[in-house]
Amino acid sequence: METINLEKFGSFVSELRKAQGLTQKDLGERLFVTDKTVSKWERGLSLPNVSLLLPLSEALGVTVTELLRSERTQTETLSVNEVEHLLTRSIQFSSKEETECQQERKKWIWRFALCIPLCIGQLFGMVLLGYELEPLSYTVFLVEVLMLIFGGWFCIGTPDTLPAYYDAYKIDYITDGIFKLHVTGLYFNNRNWPHIVNACRRYCLITALSYPGVYALLHHLFGWNQGTLLPDLFLTLVPSLSMIIVIYYIGKKYA
Repeated sequence: METINLEKFGSFVSELRKAQGLTQKDLGERLFVTDKTVSKWERGLSLPNVSLLLPLSEALGVTVTELLRSERTQTETLSVNEVEHLLTRSIQFSSKEETECQQERKKWIWRFALCIPLCIGQLFGMVLLGYELEPLSYTVFLVEVLMLIFGGWFCIGTPDTLPAYYDAYKIDYITDGIFKLHVTGLYFNNRNWPHIVNACRRYCLITALSYPGVYALLHHLFGWNQGTLLPDLFLTLVPSLSMIIVIYYIGKKYA
């Protein structure tokens, strides 16, 4: 009974890709997947989804039979039972990838849940240290709430993949219920979206946890009084503007 050797499959795909003069990014663009996904195939860490077998074989200039067997053949074809077995193996590995994504999301949900009481504790700590509640409400409290709202969306609510039309057309916004992410000059697709999501998860949680300390430190170092308009306005706007810069940079890097 035929079975899929992941290392052999990966080497075969890598050899064919190079013979076609394609980079991992080039091949990924043809299939609407990331170069990271192609890299995982070639390193024998995963298999393509069943729906990608035909377009992948066409892109590499082989038949699906040759792709499944990971070798060039002349006229020999697989029997129905052999094809069913190989496809089942491919489905199993695709399901494994999906399970890994779900497990990764669960980790971020737990991190986000832990972040909430820590942020609340820091706010209470600042009040106990003598910081006035009213200035904190439109500086530290506002930034914390925004970072937790967006952090919650990126950790819990964002889709793992975007609809296919994001790869086919240039779309510079993401709409998901009440959330809308729009960055002028950046086009979202399934190559850069996973990287954007992971970067924003880290950014939002790290900013939410570190912002009270940074706020207190800067006020102490520069002798700013609470409620001073320009310093507080600056410290309130910087986190949001920085997140847009992070999204733009990551999006362009993996476009």
